[in-house]
Amino acid sequence: MNRGMRKNLLLATLLLAASALCAQSFVSTNPSKRSVLIEEYTGVGCQYCPLGHKATDFTLRSFPGRAHAINIHTGVFATQYGTPWGSALASQAGVTGYPSSSMNRHVFENGGIHIDPGMAFPCALKVLDMSTPVNVAATVEIDPATRLMVVNVEVYYLGNGPGSFNLVNVALVQNNVLGPQTAGSTYYPENMVNGQYRHMHILRHLLTGQWGDTIHHTEAGSLFTKEYAYVVPNTIGDLNIPNLDDLSVLVFVCQDRKEVLNVCEAVRKADKAYIAYGDGGSDECSTLFRPYVEVVNPTGSAISALRLEVDGRETVCHKTLGPYSKDTIQLLAYNMDATPEQQRHNSESCTVRLKGYTSGGSAVEAAGEAVTINYADADIYTAAGPLTLTIGYDSYPQEVSFTLAGIDDCRFYYDQRGEMSDAGQTVSYTLSPRNAGLYRLKIFDIGADGLNGTVSLVDAEGNTLFSRSGRDLLAWDNIYLNITTDGTDGPQGTVVGIDDNGRTAAAQRVGLWPNPATSRLHVATSSPLLRAEVMDMTGRVLLTATTADIDLGTLPQGLYILRAATADGISTQKFIKQ
Repeated sequence: MNRGMRKNLLLATLLLAASALCAQSFVSTNPSKRSVLIEEYTGVGCQYCPLGHKATDFTLRSFPGRAHAINIHTGVFATQYGTPWGSALASQAGVTGYPSSSMNRHVFENGGIHIDPGMAFPCALKVLDMSTPVNVAATVEIDPATRLMVVNVEVYYLGNGPGSFNLVNVALVQNNVLGPQTAGSTYYPENMVNGQYRHMHILRHLLTGQWGDTIHHTEAGSLFTKEYAYVVPNTIGDLNIPNLDDLSVLVFVCQDRKEVLNVCEAVRKADKAYIAYGDGGSDECSTLFRPYVEVVNPTGSAISALRLEVDGRETVCHKTLGPYSKDTIQLLAYNMDATPEQQRHNSESCTVRLKGYTSGGSAVEAAGEAVTINYADADIYTAAGPLTLTIGYDSYPQEVSFTLAGIDDCRFYYDQRGEMSDAGQTVSYTLSPRNAGLYRLKIFDIGADGLNGTVSLVDAEGNTLFSRSGRDLLAWDNIYLNITTDGTDGPQGTVVGIDDNGRTAAAQRVGLWPNPATSRLHVATSSPLLRAEVMDMTGRVLLTATTADIDLGTLPQGLYILRAATADGISTQKFIKQ
């Protein structure tokens, strides 16, 4: 080869490398935590499978945007909706009964990949806190005339990829399928529509084959890009696909076919930004609720200066969303009034519309409909203690637990789980926290199969505060108790829980010390601190700082909220000033 040919070849190679680098148009290069992939093994003839669906849906609602699901109909109960892919996936997961699940194909304490679907929520908390060497992003376009689907995938390696090889998987799932389901009306009646069961997240196709495409370069800084084209047929297997809007695409990267390193839902390309959904929640020990909306930028240009209309009032959020990305927008915080009274129910809502934004220096009208967010849905009781909590257990009492957390001191006073000896028994527990005050009671059933008996709470005078059917139990986290008398039991431990913003990929945990604090507070974040705000429990900002060391000298003693903004997002943490 002569020198001129070598020179031209080198130039062509450099141009190809530059082209590949420019192709990185939307995947993030910032460190992040993992998102969740639930692969649920199910079937329409499976009596208890609706319980698995219920537990999966609860987890998806708890972590919107960060938790994703694929329902794989396979095995003896999958008389419909099957695929060629299910048997091999179920075999790898070690599925021996239905329903069954895996989460990120991760090996948890049971020593295998498969988990009980009711364990989805606690397992998700663990996965969401795991670091990942891989960021994944994707876009999808579907031509309604030709039904041609084009998926563009980008995978960026923040660190060296683990294992002997990595694989990218592109899964097509179908939602809103109305059809039969054994025991659907018994175990998941809220999922029934006009006598039919609404199936979600059904696996329809793997565009990358059974185990995915090999990623050949997995060293830190590597970028994988690929385009997948697929003509969506009118029917796949025994399911018609009349509505292309019922389809979604999940993209995930695996280590050696197993451990899922990260996952995303492909953003459907469109001309204008829109609100995907809204939600709201509270911290473990708080009456403060922070509703938010997720805004999707489905365009190839960055957008900023989002104009939101909240209950008729317009506000501008100065936040930038990159091409083909999405992020959460926090709305005004709401502090629930839980002052003592006999009994009441609290519920709030707001309607949010994205009216417009700035793109390329020009004002653009947004797309999509307004969303209504319901939040601060709570039952508030006032009673003299000690209180008696009675639980009528089924055959699996170890799946049921309850906690009682102090709102004022952020401490657990009770954190208890049923024991095997409680099977089929009705067991009473005495709740007698040391100090009178406001507490939050939560009751969980990780098995998601409900209880045979009832769950009730009775005060010291014999008055029944509530009595609920255990069959409806999955997660009751809306019970607030004003206990008016001092008791005998001290706290068992500090409350530790994921904050509301932990639902989004951008959010990071905040470390504070000392806590309780006296004159100064030090803030530790996983990425550089941009701004810190100290708020009271109503959400009113009292102090601001741009350094990690905050002077608390002007604050009176009490419970406060620290909100830290970094390049990765916003997180909150409570602290006490003594």
